[in-house]
Amino acid sequence: MSTRFHRGTMLELLQDELSPYPGRTAGALRDTLGIVLAVVIAMTLQLPGFSLSAALLLLMQRERPGLTLRAGLQILAGCALAAIASIVWVQLTDGNEVARFLGVALCVFVSAFCMAASTLPMLWTIFGFYGFVDLAYWDGHHTASAGVSYCLFQVASLALVLACATAVEYLFASRHPAEELNQELHRRLSALARFFAALAQDDPDTRPPALRRAHRDLLQLEHAGDFRLHELYDRLQGSEEAARMPVGLQYRIGILTRVIRKSVVFGFTSFTADASDELKAGARTLAALCDLAAAGQRVDHVALAGAPRGPFEEIFRELQQYREVSAAAVDVAGRQALERHRSNGFRFFQPGVFEQSEQVIYALKLTLAVLTCYILYNAVAWPGILTCVVTVLFTGLNSTGAMKQKQLYRFAGAVIGGVLGIATVSLLFPNMDSVTSLVAVLAPVVFLSGWVMRSPRIGYVGVQIGFAFFLSTLQGFGPPTQLNPARDRVIGIALGIGVMWFVFDQLWPVRTSDALGSALRKINGATSRLHTLMLQADAAEVVAAEFQRLRGMVSVELTNMQQMDFAAQFEIGRHRKRELVRTRRLLREIEGAAAEFYREAGRIPA
Repeated sequence: MSTRFHRGTMLELLQDELSPYPGRTAGALRDTLGIVLAVVIAMTLQLPGFSLSAALLLLMQRERPGLTLRAGLQILAGCALAAIASIVWVQLTDGNEVARFLGVALCVFVSAFCMAASTLPMLWTIFGFYGFVDLAYWDGHHTASAGVSYCLFQVASLALVLACATAVEYLFASRHPAEELNQELHRRLSALARFFAALAQDDPDTRPPALRRAHRDLLQLEHAGDFRLHELYDRLQGSEEAARMPVGLQYRIGILTRVIRKSVVFGFTSFTADASDELKAGARTLAALCDLAAAGQRVDHVALAGAPRGPFEEIFRELQQYREVSAAAVDVAGRQALERHRSNGFRFFQPGVFEQSEQVIYALKLTLAVLTCYILYNAVAWPGILTCVVTVLFTGLNSTGAMKQKQLYRFAGAVIGGVLGIATVSLLFPNMDSVTSLVAVLAPVVFLSGWVMRSPRIGYVGVQIGFAFFLSTLQGFGPPTQLNPARDRVIGIALGIGVMWFVFDQLWPVRTSDALGSALRKINGATSRLHTLMLQADAAEVVAAEFQRLRGMVSVELTNMQQMDFAAQFEIGRHRKRELVRTRRLLREIEGAAAEFYREAGRIPA
């Protein structure tokens, strides 16, 4: 078996990431409309602080009106809590500089712990960010009136931006994510079935038209990745439709995405004549499995002895897991709709958070990195590089691979946004004299940010493009006259990355494989806990309630696993090869553990 074509160059990867898919253009247009509307109103009202608020708008989820409203309330609550806390702290400590330093440390530690341990991570991310920004403003020895006004204007400008974004979503966003998600899953299974059926009927070496068409359709789905599926899944959270969706949905999304990624390779592969018959037999088996899964039919377990050997064996096993979890999901959904509805109460902390020390260690590392940056930029009296602290707050992820991935994206986005901002300030602003011309310049950059933000893997680059551009160009109510802000922000980001490399990668590292190992232990523990409860007599209500808690924990771990699957590629250094091998092994073990959890859930008594 030999490969004819290898998709791996940077240009091809970027093409894959930036390719259009259903909903991408509409989402970017909604971003553009919401931000432009907020900027026009803020300019009209002369509301300070709107540039930072417009940049933060790109961080919130806006794919469903209800989700947009909840995310907006979280962000606004975080900003308001930070304003209240900073004002009260400065008042109680009488503006003492040492006390203010301790206030920054306390604010960052609390926000970092709650980011990792609570069910409202966005609220505490914003609390930590605005808490630092508000306290840092007092370093300039402003009057009490100016400091209070600064904090309140930040809240007001953020409220305006969030209101505009929410209004746009309620006017234009789709309201049927469950139906669309089912259609997307069916579309992918049907494309797999057509592709394997074409492989089974024709000689792959000749690449007949039917095989080429099926492979092209599958390649388009592989380019899109799982971003659209997770986007629709996120839109379901907290809605009435979510209670009717089967369990294990996020797990099946991950499996289906990996099956498509592995299957695409066979469209570029040449097989020997001896392997042709075996290839066709295996392709027929896979096509049948995909057809059954797409039709939602339940059949008896296919014996692994009849599974295709060789290149198709791994795909067959994953499709078997997909089908088995689907069957278990139907059982659980049919028997526990009422229990799911009852147990849908609010939990502030994630399950089992006080039984482990990971969150405290993460909070200590983040606090150390923030305080290091805070001391450095105050020591050199260079407030323009305050973005070093912002970099730590927004890219301080637990595993080193995910952290480096996000830092690279932040730096790349800041450079692109900074270059666009400098070009706009130096070339376009001197010839602009109205809000209309500002909108004409702003809208294309916002659309670009929104488009990149919806990429399967490099979405954070889009967030940073908008962030850097807004902070470089929207410095007040007139055209900016300095180019220093864009330069200072890029330097600050570089400093923040350096500090985080030392703290998170050298001083206190948590490798991707370590994080995956922790996820595997949690999923195995959830399965054992569920099995133990099912053995108890007269425990149906307890099992139903506990299952919802365990299901949420497993879903969170699967989400983290899917993110770390790609983040492992950013592990650099002597440990890289070892990390990649361990990561691949742990990913397979986590998939198997999750499948066992959902199979166990299918045996929950009625």
